[in-house]
Amino acid sequence: MMIGQNKLRHLIGRGTMPLSPDELRREENIFFVGGNLPARETLETLFDSHCQAPADLFHLTFGDLDSFHRGEELARVIKKNFSAHLVGRLDYPAPSYVIERAYAAGVDIIDIPLTVFDRALSREQGLAMDERLRTLDAALSIFPRGSVVSTLVAGEESPCSTVAGIGSLLAAGVIPLVTVSTRADHYPAEDIAALFSYLDAGWKKHRVTVKPLLPLIYLTTPLVPTAPRGVVRGFIDKLHDRRLLAASDLRRSLRVKHVEESFESAGL
Repeated sequence: MMIGQNKLRHLIGRGTMPLSPDELRREENIFFVGGNLPARETLETLFDSHCQAPADLFHLTFGDLDSFHRGEELARVIKKNFSAHLVGRLDYPAPSYVIERAYAAGVDIIDIPLTVFDRALSREQGLAMDERLRTLDAALSIFPRGSVVSTLVAGEESPCSTVAGIGSLLAAGVIPLVTVSTRADHYPAEDIAALFSYLDAGWKKHRVTVKPLLPLIYLTTPLVPTAPRGVVRGFIDKLHDRRLLAASDLRRSLRVKHVEESFESAGL
């Protein structure tokens, strides 16, 4: 991938669209689904839009712990009715049983965003980061390798701090994603561009499988493909996507079955 300079300027000027558990919207080939929305009405809207142009990715933002069950239900109906990867976002520290339930409901990739990596910003920020890191550790023990993501936001801290966060997440086995804040205009554009070049190089160095996340990466970052896909390449990519999705569903089925059998053997 390479940096699209026009795209970078656009993102710095606009920033990445915020995600809400109370909103449903479509951007390009991604459905952004709020976890607090009613399942039936949401499913009908998704069907209508999907029939006109199939989506490549579903992104579900869960609500707080009290409303988590609503997002859990939405994850199940999305997974049951659509053949596409499902990203789930928990924008708060969550206990391991919540991570387990999200995985069992159909979430293929879980995002627990750190947002910033600089502990020195504030004591509260440092404590919040510690809690989210513990949630990431729990997710790594539940989700398959390459299925745990944490989003950082360029512009909310110095670029060198975000770079440090990218390196730390990669070393821990977490896929770093980076979106852009309008505050990124406080820093030289070339520093923000270098940050994304470092991110792309880090994915390659650690052999991270970012293919299921490419629709999100192309939408929210200045990274663009180095060359357009031809018909044959597009067909091969579709087959690869299907294989990744089938493998994800199989691993989930085996894990859920194992957990259920463990409860049965314990008499629970």
